[in-house]
Amino acid sequence: MAITESDRNYLLQKSKQAEAKPTVTLPQILQMLAPAGALLAALVLHLTLPNVYPKGYQSVTYPAFLKTCLGIYVILGLASFLLPKLRAKMLYLSWLLTAAILLVAALDMATLKTGRFRLPFVPSPDKILSSVTTNLETLAVSFYFSMKLLFTGIVIGIISGMISGILLGWSQICNYWFMPVLKMIGPVPSAAWLPIVMVLFATSRQASVFLIVLSIWFPLTLMVSSAIRDTDKRLVETARVLGASEVYIMLHVALPAALPAMFTGLFMGLSSSFGALIIAEMLGVEAGLGWYIKWAEAWGEYAKIFSTVGLFIILFFILMDTLFRIRNRLLKWQKGTVRW
Repeated sequence: MAITESDRNYLLQKSKQAEAKPTVTLPQILQMLAPAGALLAALVLHLTLPNVYPKGYQSVTYPAFLKTCLGIYVILGLASFLLPKLRAKMLYLSWLLTAAILLVAALDMATLKTGRFRLPFVPSPDKILSSVTTNLETLAVSFYFSMKLLFTGIVIGIISGMISGILLGWSQICNYWFMPVLKMIGPVPSAAWLPIVMVLFATSRQASVFLIVLSIWFPLTLMVSSAIRDTDKRLVETARVLGASEVYIMLHVALPAALPAMFTGLFMGLSSSFGALIIAEMLGVEAGLGWYIKWAEAWGEYAKIFSTVGLFIILFFILMDTLFRIRNRLLKWQKGTVRW
């Protein structure tokens, strides 16, 4: 018997309702409980096993951290039953979170509980977390100066990289004269510029900004100029036939076509800018995360080094995730045509 139009509409409505209210299965619940179970196991092991190395050490920060994370995860887990997007995100991250928690617990076992890894080179999780809470003011000041320096270099690097990329990609004259300069100075690593920038710039801050700008400017200029040169000639000729000016074609045809390459250049530049930041803060600045790491290394405070590296990882993850979200919003037309 053939399906009538009313039956088809009824089935379509039921399928939409099923998609709008997805049911939570038992395997999904167990998967979401895996990080909570790992947190609980790490907490129980830490509280039950004695502290072997160093003897008499009393841990405070690490147990409180585990309890806080467990409470936050339980709250999010309960909220995920009402928020399907949150539930999907937690399911996706559940095994990664579980693995990360187990690695931290293994570090706790290998340091504080067994003494397999010795101080000061491999500190326990409690010492790493305590180095943050006991030096919060110094770390906050260093974080502020590092972010001020980093974002100043990123903004200048993005502006200069976009301008030079458009000029090199659109103008044959600019490409002829300046592309060799780009190929010569762009690939030079930031560390190699240290003795030169100390002579060229009046202050260490100006030299530091230059190193970060260079790390952003080179990949962004290279990717944008290449993408503009590779713009579909048919689109450009069609716009010219319709009477569009060169400026209009560049802004409304070539530049939108170069957006995917622009984000690729930003990803590359952002990753290298963090390395440039550490190098830049070794030029004699009075505060910054790179300075903080160097100062902690001089005093053998490896717990502070570990905590600062962890802060860098969190910051880099946030910046990259923000950049991915911006790209996904601006380049919705790529979905289904380009594999992300």
